[in-house]
Amino acid sequence: MRTRSAIFRGAKQPISVEETILQDPQAGEVLVRVAATGACHSDYHAVDGRNEAPMIPPLVMGHEGAGVVEGIGAGVTDFAEGDHIVFAIRPMCGKCKYCSTNRPNLCNGIGNEPGRMRDGSTRFTTPEGETLYHGLATFSERTVVPEWSLVKVPNDVPIERLASIGCAVVTGVGAVVNTAQVTEGATVAVWGCGGVGLNVIQGAVIAGASRIIAVDVDDKKFSFASDFGATDTIDASKLNAVEEIITMTNGGTDYTFEVIGNPQTTRAAFEATCPGGTACMVGVPPEGGEVTIPMRPLFFDRRLIGTSAGTGRPRVDFPWFIELYKQGRLKLDELQSRFRPLDEINEAFEDMLSGEVARTIVRP
Repeated sequence: MRTRSAIFRGAKQPISVEETILQDPQAGEVLVRVAATGACHSDYHAVDGRNEAPMIPPLVMGHEGAGVVEGIGAGVTDFAEGDHIVFAIRPMCGKCKYCSTNRPNLCNGIGNEPGRMRDGSTRFTTPEGETLYHGLATFSERTVVPEWSLVKVPNDVPIERLASIGCAVVTGVGAVVNTAQVTEGATVAVWGCGGVGLNVIQGAVIAGASRIIAVDVDDKKFSFASDFGATDTIDASKLNAVEEIITMTNGGTDYTFEVIGNPQTTRAAFEATCPGGTACMVGVPPEGGEVTIPMRPLFFDRRLIGTSAGTGRPRVDFPWFIELYKQGRLKLDELQSRFRPLDEINEAFEDMLSGEVARTIVRP
């Protein structure tokens, strides 16, 4: 079938929206009409050249989204036409060591090459026959994905509202509740108040943190941070955030989260913890990035840990997030501060870089 898709053709180039040919789903695969998809920094890192792997051009972009099932391949029994789904950014084979120990975010039981389906082929081409690589390919009107990359969700919530659950929400909230396991009454500091950082903040609220300090260099983001539950803000372009946090908390916070992927801010987040505190790196690190930390603070029971996709368990976490949203405890409406059509995908990333939105949602 013919569809329209946003294609990454190389770093430092605008993303092009083109007509593409999408094959029917094969065995174990599902055809999805994409209802909404978020503009995420993880994709933009390929566009700006910071981190291209595994973005192999030409590639149909996008990984965060929700949609409606329009067709199924042979052997698919858990999904049917009309089902509402949320895309999971990591596959879940259900059989490997990590899936079997409740860590499907680290699943290694699939084994497909980046940009290809498990059989080594792709489902997208140009009308001229050019092969297009892809993952979930949510920056497209329609996409075909393996069934293990989908989570069926109730249809009593507008599907557009669930677009960011599969990345920004599970990465941010999951880092708090699954990875760091923030305790009730703890103090928290968050470096980076973009879409994922805001979800770290609201994750800390859900966990019952007593004080949540938001750190950024763009003061336009602080109103969003406050709306999502930050009790304090620090402009790191004007103040030494580590010194400020240590002073404000009489020795450092119990937990810090670095949501940028920068060696310097990762070290700063570690240095802002109190003895016995935990610093968690959430942001995607650059290729070859390294961080060094002083040994003496580490000696006093401090921890520096990382998280991938919020240590998420999509089939468990996504329904929980939806219940929290229904109860008014998870802010999804507020996260979606701007909507754009697929043709404005480059403008959606400009929104993100401007700091003027919490998340721009593209509606293919």
